[in-house]
Amino acid sequence: MISDVDENMSGSIDFGEFLKVVQGAKQRVSGQSDDEEILDAFVACGGKPDKTGHVRKDNLVKIIKNDFGLNINIEELINKVDGSGSGNINFSDFQLLLSS
Repeated sequence: MISDVDENMSGSIDFGEFLKVVQGAKQRVSGQSDDEEILDAFVACGGKPDKTGHVRKDNLVKIIKNDFGLNINIEELINKVDGSGSGNINFSDFQLLLSS
């Protein structure tokens, strides 16, 4: 997907290119439920399709800040949902994070 929108061939995407990825994904999965979209995002970030496993905090921060270049305090949001403070975000925490 990234190579489809990486217009300047930088190997990464800026926010405008990210929006194109999101729009394309929305068109492909129209009719897909919110839970399915969250599961797809969970798997894309390192979780497993059966809702087991986890997403590492450092990986999610990298995706949000470096890959997508978004300037949000993702660490604070993660800390709110990661009750154990382990840095491992399970599916239910991931759902909560995306609905925050």
